[in-house]
Amino acid sequence: MDSSPSLPSSKQTRFVNWLIANGASFPKLEFRADADGCGSVYASADIAEDEVFLTIPFERIVITDALARNHLPLPSASAQLLDSRTAIILFLIRQQTAAAAANQSSDNEEKKEGKESSDSPSSATVVSFYKPYLDMVPNRIHTALEFDDQDMEYLRGTNAYMVVKELKETLRAKYDKTMEIVGDQLSVEQGYTWERFLWAETVISSRTFPASLFGHEVENEIVLIPLADSLNHKSRHKITWIKTAEGLQMSSATTNKGDQVFNNYGPKSNEELLIGYGFCIEDNADDIVTLKTNFSRDPDQERKTEILRYLGVTADMVHYLRRSLISEQLLATMRVMAMNPAEVTRCYATIQDYDQEGEDDEDDAIRERRLENTKLAIKTALSTELQFVSLRNEYAMLDLMDMLLRTKLQGIVEWDRKLSPPQNSAQEFIKVYRQGQMEVLESCAELCRGMFSVLLKESLTAKLSMEQAVFGGTSTQGQGSGTQQRIEPSEFYTPERFKEAALQETKSMSDLKREAVQQVLLNAEGIMMEYKDELFGEAFITAFPDHGWGEKLGDDMDEEEEMAVQMEQDAIVTCFLIFQTQQPERLDRFITAAKMFDFSSQLDEDMRDDVEDLRQSLQETLEEIDAERFDFTNRFTPEAFLWATGLLEVLSLSLHIDGELVSGILAPRDPQAVDGGRQKRKLDQ
Repeated sequence: MDSSPSLPSSKQTRFVNWLIANGASFPKLEFRADADGCGSVYASADIAEDEVFLTIPFERIVITDALARNHLPLPSASAQLLDSRTAIILFLIRQQTAAAAANQSSDNEEKKEGKESSDSPSSATVVSFYKPYLDMVPNRIHTALEFDDQDMEYLRGTNAYMVVKELKETLRAKYDKTMEIVGDQLSVEQGYTWERFLWAETVISSRTFPASLFGHEVENEIVLIPLADSLNHKSRHKITWIKTAEGLQMSSATTNKGDQVFNNYGPKSNEELLIGYGFCIEDNADDIVTLKTNFSRDPDQERKTEILRYLGVTADMVHYLRRSLISEQLLATMRVMAMNPAEVTRCYATIQDYDQEGEDDEDDAIRERRLENTKLAIKTALSTELQFVSLRNEYAMLDLMDMLLRTKLQGIVEWDRKLSPPQNSAQEFIKVYRQGQMEVLESCAELCRGMFSVLLKESLTAKLSMEQAVFGGTSTQGQGSGTQQRIEPSEFYTPERFKEAALQETKSMSDLKREAVQQVLLNAEGIMMEYKDELFGEAFITAFPDHGWGEKLGDDMDEEEEMAVQMEQDAIVTCFLIFQTQQPERLDRFITAAKMFDFSSQLDEDMRDDVEDLRQSLQETLEEIDAERFDFTNRFTPEAFLWATGLLEVLSLSLHIDGELVSGILAPRDPQAVDGGRQKRKLDQ
């Protein structure tokens, strides 16, 4: 705002006189035009903290739904079809058309209107009564609904682009429907045009207040409060609304003489401010980025949706990211999205563990109370369980979250490169909005990096229970465990801790994922690279001679080739798990824990047949290489192949690293063995 505002204009003076004549009191306020030529409110004397600086009578000048309906020339049947917002929109158009006509009248007529305005608005005078107020409302309010095609291009890549586009389409459909309802009573020829309808909507979005300020309890009812709606917004500014028998009073923090007097519209993000009010605030602490999740292509969609329903999360729910804050609800949702079938079964068993059947003769009240108690118990249990499902799930969740954040951020960054410098104030504000969106996403990506760093360190510590972290803490299949644990209590895993970890961690997210591949992800490529000069590597180079290991699945492969390579890679991991049961080396803790679990019951008959076909196809080749180490009678048995395949199904994990998808099985290495292996390789070299 300009520190040296100009003196009030004649229309501001008329507005002040109108307010005073109709019972408003504001002895320490004055209007002046700011640097943009708009009227702003300033303190003409010092205002003490909590001092009432404004009193507005309710009955005389506040525009309500009831007032609007009473002064629309519509049959009652038509008026009842209009919602509160639309009724006030039509009332404002009626006022604007009347004000435009009045501005063309003679000075004598204008003086007559000024005299009438000191009376309470009756049916005969209401059209002219609000002219001093309507004169203060700009003829164009530059909210997002007023954006032209060039302004909309500036929104590309952000959440707001589709929001504004849909709002415009919805409002246009609402206008068409409204004109059908009002028929010939309020026609385009009378001034009820689309342009005026759009203008009135921007007035409402930027200037209305909830009617609850005056004790009205009707849902979504709104009011226009002249003068109060002239105060500009200031975040975190102390403001107090006081309801009295006469109307409304306002007090605030201390304001010095000559300073602008502010209102506080509440904690609003730049997206809300841009769409509803037409401006943005730099470094807005209330900035948010909205996210939507969906399970549309997930074969476990039904069960996952049911799990989230108990947490109050619906399929179309919008989640909010704030600066360095990812909500627990969003993290829980992402953990459910990242679940594999085994994890879904275990989590879903938590719901099934609660007996929801009542007695045959229980009455409705008892039944309703029992069901509510059951829902609460399930919600509490699931909330605890979804703080940490398993080590595999946490890696998958953080990878999914990182991909989601990076994709949204990249969408904004890539479009930024195509934009020319801002050409108007709307585009200047959009630029501020875009910057805020990027900052929120970047700060949440850093938080995600800190979480990944902590998780990776936990995965390699000897304190971590392999049975609990990797396998869910129970060897009883199909039962909700509720025993998953991390090293420390859940209170330790806070945004502050993860922010600190991100600051201390020098590796990028991609580098952390690469380290995870080395330390906790067991895949065919890594196995063949590490063991290519040893017995296991030589054996499988012989078994699968057509593929050079270390190569990635290429885009130039057809579907059949890709499937063949994937099957060979799975076969290598399966056989390596069996091979490691003889001498675990780097996987001692993992293999010891894995032997306690058998997930083969989750394999269907077709997969069991495929596993046996694989075993038989490998037997002759591997026994010729070393019949003792590849003992198909005692070690590489059908049961062993099913056991290893079950592990592969339950612990499969994929990480996105710089556009590449690296897949394998979660199998944390033993830290001492890892270090020993590194030293051995150095000596060999």
